[in-house]
Amino acid sequence: MVLLATYAMRTRFELVLVGDDETFLRAAGEEALREIAELERLLSRFRADSDIGRINSLAASQPVRIDARTFRLLQQALLLSHATEGAFDITLGTWRRSGKAKSVADAILLDEATMTVRLVDESVQLDLGGIGKGYALQRAAQILRNAGVESAFLHGGTSSVFAFGSNADGENWKVVIAHPISGQALAIVSLDDCGLSVSESTTIEGRRIIDPQTGETVQQNLLAAVVLPSPTDAEAWSTALLVLGEEGLSLFQHHNPNGWTLLVSSKGKIYQVGKCDEE
Repeated sequence: MVLLATYAMRTRFELVLVGDDETFLRAAGEEALREIAELERLLSRFRADSDIGRINSLAASQPVRIDARTFRLLQQALLLSHATEGAFDITLGTWRRSGKAKSVADAILLDEATMTVRLVDESVQLDLGGIGKGYALQRAAQILRNAGVESAFLHGGTSSVFAFGSNADGENWKVVIAHPISGQALAIVSLDDCGLSVSESTTIEGRRIIDPQTGETVQQNLLAAVVLPSPTDAEAWSTALLVLGEEGLSLFQHHNPNGWTLLVSSKGKIYQVGKCDEE
């Protein structure tokens, strides 16, 4: 077994790789970590030279050509914004009050033929946040699999997880989801070829989650956990369900009939929807 780690996207990423050849596992893991570092270079809004940094500074006045990985993630983010009815949103700024765009898809204009992005005006700014972590795990896991790694557990800051294969004991990887206040275990989720995302209304750093439709902080829900095949999708839906609450559960199930979610409201109610290997 090999454990590797790096710091990127303002969080700690860890890879646990299981197999007999430690030299091979380490080489594959280091390649996966390089991909995570490269994605930070592309996706961070805090870097002026990143794809997102260049979009935020230039795309209101001219098309900005970006890396194919960034472009595909933006496409996926727009689809997820539509599926969640706007509860998941990668934009910042005051564009909603400008009247120039009615939806995120109207505010972010993608041209696949040229791999370029335009923003409807300078009031639109992009912040990929948690979905960037999920995408980094998805890309890293694919690199590991392409290299021949059969079992791995990957996480970014413990809130975004992807696992495949089995642990050192030959069992599925398991993750405990704890109540954000009491610390009590709410569920033990078994992960095999799927991603888990856990979103809380107040992050470890003390940041509050904002409802993109109202601009108000989320107060009615404390935690949303989601299991889906794609860790990128799981990140978007956990954020959306934190915003939507109980009313979003049927929407989630409609779009993800084989997914699983757990929601904890600020009034103490706990909801579970969908299928998942759970103890």
